[in-house]
Amino acid sequence: MPLAGRPTKSRLSAVPELIFVSPAATWEEATPVGNGRLGAMVYGGFPVERISLNEDTFWSGPGDTTVPDVPAGLLDEVRRLIRAGEFVAAGDLLRRTQGADAEAYQPVGDLEITHVEPAGGGTYRRTLDLRDGIATAEREKAAERGDCGGFRQEVLASADYQVIAIRLDGGVDADLRWRTPQQRAEIRPDGDGLVLEVAAPRHVIPWPRRDGEVPADDGSMRAYAVFHVATDGGSVQTTVDTVSIRQARSATVYVAIRTSFDGWDRPPSKHGYEQAARADLDRARAAGWTAIKAAHIAEHRALMDRVTLTLDTEDDRSAQPTDERLRRRAAGEPDEQLPVLAFAYGRYLLAASSRPGTQAAHLQGLWNPHVVPPWNCEYTVNINTQMNYWPAETTALADCHEPLLRMIGELAQAGRPTARELYGARGWTCHHNTDLWRITVPVGLGQGDPMWAQWPMAGAWLVTHLAEHWRFGRDLDFLRQALPIAADAARFVLDLLVENADGHLITSPSTSPENQFVTPAGPASVEEGTVMDLVLARELFEFLIEAEAALGPAGRAEAALGPAEEGDPEDRATIEEARQALARLAPLRIGSQGQLLEWSAERTEVEPHHRHVSHLVGFFPGRTSTGDAALEAAARRSLELRRDAGTGWSIAWKIGLWARLRDGDAAHRLLGEYLRPTTGEGGGVYPSLLCAHPPFQIDGNFGVTAGIAELLVQSHGRADGVPVIELLPALPSAWPSGRVTGLRARGGVTVEELTWADGELTRARLLATAPATVDVVWSGRRKRITLEAGERHALG
Repeated sequence: MPLAGRPTKSRLSAVPELIFVSPAATWEEATPVGNGRLGAMVYGGFPVERISLNEDTFWSGPGDTTVPDVPAGLLDEVRRLIRAGEFVAAGDLLRRTQGADAEAYQPVGDLEITHVEPAGGGTYRRTLDLRDGIATAEREKAAERGDCGGFRQEVLASADYQVIAIRLDGGVDADLRWRTPQQRAEIRPDGDGLVLEVAAPRHVIPWPRRDGEVPADDGSMRAYAVFHVATDGGSVQTTVDTVSIRQARSATVYVAIRTSFDGWDRPPSKHGYEQAARADLDRARAAGWTAIKAAHIAEHRALMDRVTLTLDTEDDRSAQPTDERLRRRAAGEPDEQLPVLAFAYGRYLLAASSRPGTQAAHLQGLWNPHVVPPWNCEYTVNINTQMNYWPAETTALADCHEPLLRMIGELAQAGRPTARELYGARGWTCHHNTDLWRITVPVGLGQGDPMWAQWPMAGAWLVTHLAEHWRFGRDLDFLRQALPIAADAARFVLDLLVENADGHLITSPSTSPENQFVTPAGPASVEEGTVMDLVLARELFEFLIEAEAALGPAGRAEAALGPAEEGDPEDRATIEEARQALARLAPLRIGSQGQLLEWSAERTEVEPHHRHVSHLVGFFPGRTSTGDAALEAAARRSLELRRDAGTGWSIAWKIGLWARLRDGDAAHRLLGEYLRPTTGEGGGVYPSLLCAHPPFQIDGNFGVTAGIAELLVQSHGRADGVPVIELLPALPSAWPSGRVTGLRARGGVTVEELTWADGELTRARLLATAPATVDVVWSGRRKRITLEAGERHALG
């Protein structure tokens, strides 16, 4: 099977592929596959292949989620210090509220495949097909064996059969072994395969503050991994730690993994997970490779084919290696198909790392090779976790949103003691980190800098994901379940509000995540009434009022997760309280440089080009700051002052912001800043297109996908209570002609087709997935349409 001269895909390929002509040299260069629960990074190596394996519930811990004891009156004293301008002292005092650190996501181990035939000198090709969800490596075999045919390896993560399946074709002579970085591990033979049992560290001290781990003990999390081999011809021999395949025409390796996780609020199970893994393995072996692959392609395509993007450009380089394309684009050569690839890749990664019933995607999605990973590979909920799910609704992966939505409900339970004991507040809160065990306290054990630890508004921001899921899907049953969680988050925010000297309501204490301002006493982060807090309060309160209107009196009577007669009166009272507070929230203000102020007063920033743009959250992904020309001009000026450069995820956020400001060319410029090889100093992507902070963080991959969607369709606006759908609101001039299908809009509408030429819409077709009345805006025109569920409407 010669690989040179293979036919390439059309330049208008709806779902492109990643292409490489050499194996991955590092973990970040490998290609990811996943089914939401099981993940693998595939190197495509020869003669030694490494497939790095993860399972989404294998974390260190169980973690310490205890709420610290704090002296009576501490919060009052913090507020007094803030009013006195003693911001550093206020932050230092707040350290006494810090609890334990979040725990760390863990690697299970690697499946190592060592090929014993001589290395060949022929063509090599490694791909990741985003539509089929299969990582492939192909090479010509050594001529000196008398066999000049091709060898092909395919790897997939089956959602239907819950295994990683590896197919080796073209003659197989190889030894298979387990490798693991875990200190507590056991490997043993198991028929035509091997078992790997590992225990996670009991606690990981987070990087970068200080690396280290507390060894596993009898209460630690455990993982049971097992692989078996099935061959066509040849022989299979198993020793204590190796499975040897000889002279087989083909072989299939089935990998099953289960852990002892038994719930976020319970200790790990002592039994049952081994049997679950073996049941997965037995079911897969009984089905066989052909059936598993066919089922996988069908279910994966069903997700990926919901949305397609094509651009009519003459600079088609889609048949060239992806890493080469990155280098050439960074050098100034046009390649507008590379943003198409990045768009599809973000959707692929979300489908691979987050499925109904799994854990939510974390800082690295589903994948991690380190026992002490960067930032513990946790959930950073002051931007990064939220960004992971920005494309979920717009790009038709709403079912992949479910793990985060479920986690929000779990955090609501876990966060009530934190609100009560640290703040004397009603409701629930979560600070800037959480993990598998749903920690909600400020982390750091008194050593965490307040600019990270002391931000209690994660609950308010996370609830906006409940709001967005409702707005796109218009599912009243979901809204009834979401309302009590949102109302409980609002109760905390209401109790955090205080009156300032102007009679407005502001949050206190307050930070703008990870940013600091200059004071005579040194850098400070704790003050009162930061813009992000005020915007999130507004977003939350407006959602409560929106939910009340949507449900009506009858809906409210059914809204409680608990007994209706206990929950409903409190929720109704909270909505009224939020309505009154909404009118009193402090307004956003514009500074001396025309910028939107981030703090309660115009302050000198320690880092003027800071990666976070938290004060702009109401423009994107939020909506409450949009529609005001003065504020939009101030947001534009803020972006100019922050500049384009930044970490990968920061650039992605700015792309979405420029899109909301309807400046497609500015967003396109930022796409160029993002789609460049990382230098290790900030931003860019790895050769695999994985986003670089650096190190690797997956949030930027998702943020770029969401930002590209915003260039083409926006629906955050409202007119007379009716959603406004804008078609091509921020089309870059570099994309004069193209077509997108399947993007979703708020109000229960799917833009089934959107085609444009010479920068103008030529055809659009809308489908109502629920009864909908919306305003549609395109090419200077505006039209209000009313549709029944299942009804279509054509424009153009």
